[in-house]
Amino acid sequence: MTVGGILSNALSALYVNQEALRVTSNNIANVNTENYARKVADQQAAVLAGQSVGVEIAEIRRIVDSFFVREALNVNSAQSQFQAEANYHDQLQALFGSPDGDLSLSSRINTTLSALGDLALDVTSVVRRADAVSDLQQMTDSFDYLADQIQNIRTDVDRRIAGNIGTLNVLFEQVHKLNTEIEREILLGGSAAALQDQRDAAISEISDFMDVETSLQSTGAMYVSTTDGFTLVGLMHARFEYPLQNVFAADTIPASITSTLINPQTGESLPTVSEVDKHIASGELRGLMNMRDLTLPSLAEEVGRLAGVVADQLNAIHNDNIAVPAPNSLTGRNTGLLATDSHNFTGQTTMAVTAVDGTLVSRIDIDFDAGTLSVDGGPPAALGATVGSLTTALNTALGANGSLTFVNGVMTVQAAGATDGVGFIQDAANPSSRAGRGFSHFFGLNDLVTAARPSHFETGVSGTDAHGFTPGQTIDFVLRNASGDIAGEVTYTVGGTDFDDILTDLNNPTTGLGSFMTFTLGANGEITSTPVAGFESYNLFIDNDATTRAGTGVTLTEMFGIGHRYLMEQANDMSLVGRISSNNMELSLAKLDLQGAVAGDLVVSESDNRGAMDLQALENQTVTVKAAGFLGATATTLTEYGAMLIADISTRADQVDSLVEDSTALLEEVVLRKESVQGVNMDEELAKMMVYQQSYNAAARLITTARELFDSLLRAV
Repeated sequence: MTVGGILSNALSALYVNQEALRVTSNNIANVNTENYARKVADQQAAVLAGQSVGVEIAEIRRIVDSFFVREALNVNSAQSQFQAEANYHDQLQALFGSPDGDLSLSSRINTTLSALGDLALDVTSVVRRADAVSDLQQMTDSFDYLADQIQNIRTDVDRRIAGNIGTLNVLFEQVHKLNTEIEREILLGGSAAALQDQRDAAISEISDFMDVETSLQSTGAMYVSTTDGFTLVGLMHARFEYPLQNVFAADTIPASITSTLINPQTGESLPTVSEVDKHIASGELRGLMNMRDLTLPSLAEEVGRLAGVVADQLNAIHNDNIAVPAPNSLTGRNTGLLATDSHNFTGQTTMAVTAVDGTLVSRIDIDFDAGTLSVDGGPPAALGATVGSLTTALNTALGANGSLTFVNGVMTVQAAGATDGVGFIQDAANPSSRAGRGFSHFFGLNDLVTAARPSHFETGVSGTDAHGFTPGQTIDFVLRNASGDIAGEVTYTVGGTDFDDILTDLNNPTTGLGSFMTFTLGANGEITSTPVAGFESYNLFIDNDATTRAGTGVTLTEMFGIGHRYLMEQANDMSLVGRISSNNMELSLAKLDLQGAVAGDLVVSESDNRGAMDLQALENQTVTVKAAGFLGATATTLTEYGAMLIADISTRADQVDSLVEDSTALLEEVVLRKESVQGVNMDEELAKMMVYQQSYNAAARLITTARELFDSLLRAV
């Protein structure tokens, strides 16, 4: 070998070992850097014209294990999903409290019924009456507050979704730009290792929000998609769009996340728009969508169901009670009924007008089975079969003592005398009933509790009754699956003449919703839907209901509670009836005593506590509660159902916490194994550094030797 050859070899060795030292030093500097992949400077002999001319860097290679990288992304997405859900479950547990907490729903209900029990000991006590009304108001306020807070949490979740979308768009663009830079470096023969680290970090951050699958291209670019193949970054990159909802309410239909591909040359979107929701299988986004679209609405339904049952039970008893003195007038709720509807009542009830001293002014005994009424024991008069004829008959029967009207679905009864009052009492042996509710209860004439929606949707109509809606009116239905993807959009147009016709049209698989669910009309006039096999997890939303039942203003979906919103809204704006909250003396705690009573007899007493005792008895009374949210149908007490609701929240929170713990442990294990391959080992790197330093020193000594040879040759000349 010539002296020049020795010098060439030594110089290349200096350069190679200097570069190797730089790579090793960089590894040591990044020993604690997350997602950093250690680098190795691979060396090879440098050959020129078939002759060795020293050594050169073949490649600065990143050490990664593709299996563990992929698994880390998958497990990270799952852990992020469960953590997002767990954070909101913690909020819910704090909101609802523990079953034995003083502020929990079950405790509020129990406290209220206990206060009514205390009031039953002395219904004349001003203090006890005020306490009972206060507890009742606090209980209804709790329902309203919880209903509002659930929707507020949904609003917060929706804002986080919008924030995540903005972050993802930045990451998609970043990965695409890094792909371009990496391809350029590789093409020019440079090292793209640092850029690849940045790209891996960006992809890992994407996996925080959604599931990702990567595919390394021959050019060095990394294509990114969801695990089901939806493109996020390729030759172009995705841009997500999401219209933020300002405020979520029970009737809010969640918007879909959409995606377009961006032309990197022009920055413009391609015209094709795709829905993304169904492609997101895990990650924080999936956890947030699960909370917004499944968990929170289901919980709102449970709260609404409990609120409706509590209100219905309290109202049933309160309508059979009477205040002392009795109220001068009673105005009911909007039933959605028309004067032309069949009244469909059975059984017997009595309406009485009483004087301020509790004596009877007049009584009207109504026998729906016989179709007659009797005034003060007089001869029977026909009721007729419709709500209108019933109204006319009762108004005629009241005569000079009062009036009864039915306008736009609302019944009002009023005593004529300024100090007289009105009340109702069911027949003990054969109580009146429409849809399982007494006359006064069904019309809500003496309700104790009110809310944004009725406490029940059992209308008492039959299939052959005229539906009363105008043909041509429409309802826009939207059906979404558990992932939030729109499965169907159906515009129903009112046709036919009776409710059976409505059911037939709704169940039509082509023009109605028959492909997804079957609607039926129950014995009490409630419409229920049963999902077709395969569509059990689908949710029905009402995008727009332009129907109205004559002059009542009640829509078809509102009347029957079709769709999830109406069940949720049974807790919204829940409160005591205004006249009772402003005057606790209108709290009905007595009962009419009409056995053999005639005008002038004392029929109601200020000290009568029978109505209060009936209200207090609800504490231990078993009631039937239909399925709602995650809770199935059951028969239990009101307090126990409240405890079941809170227990359901706690159980689901524990389940999510367990998933967080499991996924976190799995992620730590996968990351540990990944780091064992691509992570930096200080001992190994220091050992390499010593080797490279020695090699560098040896090359330097070789140069010294070559210089001495040159000097010797020059002296010889």
